[in-house]
Amino acid sequence: MKNCMLLFLFITTTAWAQSNLKGEIKDHHNEAAVGANVLLIALPDSQQVAGVAANAQGKFEFTNLKQGNYFLKISYLGSKKYQSPTIRISGTSLSLPTIFLLPEKTQQLAEVVVKTTRPLVVQEEDKTVINVEAMSGAATLSAQEVLERTPSLVVDQNGNVQLNGRSNVLVLIDGRPTYMSGTDLVAYLKSLPAQMLDKLELMDSPPAKYDATGSAIVNIVLKKNRLYGLTGNISTSQSVGHTWRSYNNLNLNYRQGKLNLFGGVGLPRDANRTVTTSTRTITENTTNQEYSSDNTATSESLGGTIRLGFDYDKSKNTVIGGQLFLQKSQRNDGAVFTNLINNEPYYGTNRGQFDWNNLSANLNFTHKPKKQGSEWSGDVNYQQYGSDGVRNFQSSHANNTQIFNNVFFTPATILTFKTDYRRPVSAKTTFEMGAKIGFVKNANEADVEHKKDQNFVLDPTKSNHFFYNENINAAYLNLRHTLNKRTSLQMGLRAENTNIEGNLLPNIATTGEQFSQYFTNLFPTFFFRRALDSVGKHSLSFNYGRRINRPSYQQFNPFLNYVDDYTFTSGNPSLKPFYLHNLQLRYQHNNGISVGVAMDFADGLNGDLNIREGDVFVRKPFNLGKGYRFGIVSNYNKKINKYWTTNLNFQGFRFNIQGTVNGDVAVTRYVSFRINAGQQFSFGKGWSADLYANISARDQVFTMTMGSFYSIYVGVGKKILKDKGSIRLMIDDPTFANYRTETMINYQNTTQYRKTQSDTRRIGLNFSYRFGNEKYTRRRQTEDTAEEERRRVQ
Repeated sequence: MKNCMLLFLFITTTAWAQSNLKGEIKDHHNEAAVGANVLLIALPDSQQVAGVAANAQGKFEFTNLKQGNYFLKISYLGSKKYQSPTIRISGTSLSLPTIFLLPEKTQQLAEVVVKTTRPLVVQEEDKTVINVEAMSGAATLSAQEVLERTPSLVVDQNGNVQLNGRSNVLVLIDGRPTYMSGTDLVAYLKSLPAQMLDKLELMDSPPAKYDATGSAIVNIVLKKNRLYGLTGNISTSQSVGHTWRSYNNLNLNYRQGKLNLFGGVGLPRDANRTVTTSTRTITENTTNQEYSSDNTATSESLGGTIRLGFDYDKSKNTVIGGQLFLQKSQRNDGAVFTNLINNEPYYGTNRGQFDWNNLSANLNFTHKPKKQGSEWSGDVNYQQYGSDGVRNFQSSHANNTQIFNNVFFTPATILTFKTDYRRPVSAKTTFEMGAKIGFVKNANEADVEHKKDQNFVLDPTKSNHFFYNENINAAYLNLRHTLNKRTSLQMGLRAENTNIEGNLLPNIATTGEQFSQYFTNLFPTFFFRRALDSVGKHSLSFNYGRRINRPSYQQFNPFLNYVDDYTFTSGNPSLKPFYLHNLQLRYQHNNGISVGVAMDFADGLNGDLNIREGDVFVRKPFNLGKGYRFGIVSNYNKKINKYWTTNLNFQGFRFNIQGTVNGDVAVTRYVSFRINAGQQFSFGKGWSADLYANISARDQVFTMTMGSFYSIYVGVGKKILKDKGSIRLMIDDPTFANYRTETMINYQNTTQYRKTQSDTRRIGLNFSYRFGNEKYTRRRQTEDTAEEERRRVQ
C-alpha cells in the first residue's frame, strides 16, 4: 500500500517532452530480482510499449518515452505477478521507489507448508541430526537445556559431554571450537537462546574433515537465515539453590546490502556449593590408620563476554568474514575442611581470587567456483588467554598453625590455519581435501609462599614453572559416492603429525625435567548407508573410524600440587595419547526408531588414579592398558498425539579393560547402562511442559568404582507478547540424587570412599524476547576453524 501511494504521488499534470523511467526490484528475501521481466504498458489502449529484464542489481530503465499515462507489469520466478498503479510521464525523468515482490502462494507450496514438518531426529550417512525447532518447548529453552534434553547426550554438572556413552567429546559451534573450559562453556550456553539454534550434529565417528581428537563430536549449528535489518534477542535466566546463578544475554544482528554485522553481550553470574566427604583406611601389619575428611567449598564468579563479527559478500560467489570474542571473569572461592587422623582433628581453610581473560579472533572466507557444488574455504584463528590468581591456605593441628599462599599464572597462545576444498567429479561422486596447522604455547607458573613472621617467603621445593609447546600438522582426503538410489558410501583418510616439548624449569631446590614426543598417525574413516525399501523408511548403516585422545596440557606437568596435608595431584610427562577404533552397525526406521550395535577398541587408555606414596596419596594420570566396549544403543522418538511427544534412549555396554597400574596387573570387567527419558507436552495458547529423567549405572576403572546416579528435570513454559517472548519455570534435581561417589577397595592396603554433592537442586525462571524485522532473510553461514587446541589447555 505504501508503494502504491508513493507511485501515485508521481502522477502529475500532462508532460510535453520525452523522458526516462527507471526503478529497482527486490524479491521477498530482499534480494535483487535479477532477470525479472518488466513490461511497460500504455493507456488507454493497454498496448505494450517496451519490455526489459532487470540487471544484476535488480534495476531497469526505459528511455525516450513520450508524455502520457502508463503502468508496469512485472513477473519473476517464485513471486506473484505485479501490476503498478497509473504512472504519469511528464517532461522530466522519473525514478520509482523500490518495488518489493510478494512470494507466490501456489497450491503446491501451501501443501508443503501445511503438511511437511522437520522430524526431531534424522539419521544421515555420517551423523545424527537433531532439529531443535522440532523439540517441544524449545523456544523457551537455553542452548544448555537443549543439550541436556537431546537423545544420546549426557551432560554432567561440570559441562562435560558424553555421546552414546563416550566421554572426551569435542563441542563445536558452527564447526569451530568454543575456546572455553567446561564451566565457561556451560555459562555461555545457558545465555544462548535456543531460538538461535538450528540443529545439533552428533558424530560418533566424525569424517576425515574434522580433527581426529576426541572420542566423538557434537556440532551446534546456529540458524543459517539471518534476518535483514536489525534483529535481536534478549534473555535472562535466574535460578536459586544453595547459591544464586544469573545468565543474561543480548544478541544483535544487522544486515543491509552486502554487509552483515552481528554481536552479543553476556553477563553471567555463576556460583556453586560442593560438599565432599571421604574416608580412608590404611592397613599396616594388622594396624588400621583411619582418615576422614569433610570439605565444603563455595565459589562465585562474575564476568562478561563480548562477541563481534561480520560477513561481507564480496561477490556473488565469495564471502569473507571475521569474529572477535572477548571474555573476562573474576572468581572468588573458598573451602572449609576438617580432617580426622585416628580421631585427632586437623582444621583448615582456603580462599582464592582469580582473574580470567580470553581474546580470540577469526578471519575466514568461502568461495564457490562456477562448477555446481564446488567450494573452497579457509580461516585463521588466534587466541590469547591468561588466568592468574592467589589461593591462601590455613591449617591447624593442636598448637601448630600453617599459613601459605599458592600463586598461579597460566598464559597461553594458540594459532591455527585451516583450508578445505570440495569439488564434484561426477553426478554421483564428490571429492574433498584440506589441511591444518596448529601451534600452542602454554605456561604454568605456580609459586608457594610460606608465612614467616609477617612476611610470605617463597618455598622453592613446592614451586614450579612448567612450559609446553605443541605443533600439529594435518591433511585429509575424503570421497563421497552414491552407488544407486538406495546406496551411498564415504571413505576418508586423515594424517596428523604431532610434535610436543615440555620443560619443567629447575630452581635452587629442585631439578628440572624435560621431555618430548614426536609421532605421526593415520586415521581412516568409512561410512556405508543402504535404504532397505524404495521410499527409504527402513535403512541400514555402518561406520568405522579411528580416533585419538590427547592428554590435556597440564596432565604432562610432573610437579606435585598441594590439596591438603595428605592429598596431592601431579601430572605425568610419560603419559601418551590413547587410540580408539569405533565401529557401529545401525538400523533406522523412519527417523523414529533406531537400534545399533557398537564396539570400541581402545589402546593406551588413560585415567586418574589415587596412588599411595607413604602416608600421602597422589592423584595422577596413567596409561592404564587396553580394552574394549561392546553394547547396544537405541532411540525411540514418537509424537503420540498433538499434545505429547516422547523420546526414550538406552545405552547398554559391557566393558573389558586390562593393563598395569603402578606395576600391578589389573583386569576390569563390568556391565553398565544409561537411560534417558524425555516427555514433551504442548498445550493450547502457548503453554508447554517438559519432564526429563536420566539414570546412569556404575562405572569402573580398575581400582576405582564410580557409583550410579539419576536426575530429574521439570519445566513449564508459556509464550507471551504475541509469541515473540517466552517465560519458563523449571525445577532441577528435586530429589537431590545427582551426586557422585567413588570407591576403592583394598588397593595398596587401602580402602577409600568419597562422595561429592554439588548445588544441583534448583528452581529457576527464564525470560526471553526476540525483536526486530522478521520479513527478509539471508542465506549465508560460514563454518570450520580450529578443532581441539583450546579444549586441552585446561
